[in-house]
Amino acid sequence: MRKYSLFSKGDVIRTNPEEGFYGIAVVLNDPQRIELSAGKLSCPLCHIAVTPLIFKYEPVLDELDIHELKPLIFGRKFIREDGTAVPWRTEVCIHIYTERNKANLPVIGKIDPSGIYDGELNFDPQPDRFHLCGDARPDLGGEAYFSYKEQSEKK
Repeated sequence: MRKYSLFSKGDVIRTNPEEGFYGIAVVLNDPQRIELSAGKLSCPLCHIAVTPLIFKYEPVLDELDIHELKPLIFGRKFIREDGTAVPWRTEVCIHIYTERNKANLPVIGKIDPSGIYDGELNFDPQPDRFHLCGDARPDLGGEAYFSYKEQSEKK
């Protein structure tokens, strides 16, 4: 018997990217198998969008403004040997995960995800989105926490 749940389209996931901080991610499509090589299929995969929302408490679905559930646009940086950060690339935080919720992230509700992202959801990794990430990890949403922390430091 499996000890984890499965993600499905519209799941609103509460993440825990850093101790004491919580974020929100959304499953954008129904999990599906893709052909990895001739006759070999993957386990079911889905696209999950990390949103920019970060809380210092465990939010529930009723507290969320559905219009704020958009993918985070994250500015990745390259760290030089001297420790300085240099902008590297901008990334839409939608990536490909298995349907397996092995990290037992709480699903706090279900929504219609059609308004969250209006681009095509395909399974071809691209430089700025759709990286193949495997199973969702307990720290899913780390990019949202890093963005939040960076904005807090600027204030």
